[in-house]
Amino acid sequence: MKKELKLFGILLVSVLILGACSNQKKGEKTSNESEKTSSVASVRTKKSQEKSQSSGSVKKDASTSSAGSVSDASSSSGSNLEARETSTSSPTLDLNNKRLLELNASMRNNLGNILLPSSNGLDSAPGYLNMRYTGDANNFSVDYIVSYKPYGLNDGAISGHVPYATFVKKTYDSESAAANDVPYQSSDSSSGLPTVDLGHGISGVMDSGAGQRYLQWNEGRWSFVVHASAVVGEDPVPTAQHVVDLLERYYLPAPSTKGGGQFEATANENVLTWNKGNVLYTLKGKNIDTLVKMAASVK
Repeated sequence: MKKELKLFGILLVSVLILGACSNQKKGEKTSNESEKTSSVASVRTKKSQEKSQSSGSVKKDASTSSAGSVSDASSSSGSNLEARETSTSSPTLDLNNKRLLELNASMRNNLGNILLPSSNGLDSAPGYLNMRYTGDANNFSVDYIVSYKPYGLNDGAISGHVPYATFVKKTYDSESAAANDVPYQSSDSSSGLPTVDLGHGISGVMDSGAGQRYLQWNEGRWSFVVHASAVVGEDPVPTAQHVVDLLERYYLPAPSTKGGGQFEATANENVLTWNKGNVLYTLKGKNIDTLVKMAASVK
């Protein structure tokens, strides 16, 4: 009996020890799992924070980059606007208008109160307006030149330059003598020739022969003629119509007796001539528009 009780006691102790060990392992496992869970949570939290920081950094960088892009675009837009303003304005033209006034003043300082064109006739120019002249107050010739540098009146640097226009004054003994040198043709001398509508209620007459064509018309005290070569197929009508249209916008000086305009259908020399009393004025150049604008400003 004692032996059985002793054995039972040993078994009970063993059971209690085993239970304690089991509980200890369970506690350790729970602790480990808790630590593991805590560690995982910590890692996730850290990763989340890093991701958040990274996201914030990206957003901030994107915001900064976007703002920079807007700023650059604004700057670029400003540059483009400046370029457009520069390309559409005409500083050279304005400067040349000012130079013409200054050069005219220099000529008048040398020759006295003389008539000169107050317009250079240019819509634009690739350089600076310059002038040179020869003669005196009664008889002179002025060359109008465009070069890459501005020079004073009669500067030797422009002596070899080809002028785009030349204005000439010649004084005669009488008004009739001056008028006789005007290339004028009356309308009566062309009666019976075919007529051509030139616009603005003006008609011209066509005279053809020997491979040449001459389209002539009269306006006030002026007579005009456009020459074209039929041999090479030139037509004087478009040039004549253009001149008539120009004269509706730019009024030529009123001659004392008469004036004459001689034009070419091609880019050759064109001439306007008129008298003021015993003085004959002549303006010549290749560009018809330039010529008409300059002549209209001699008043």
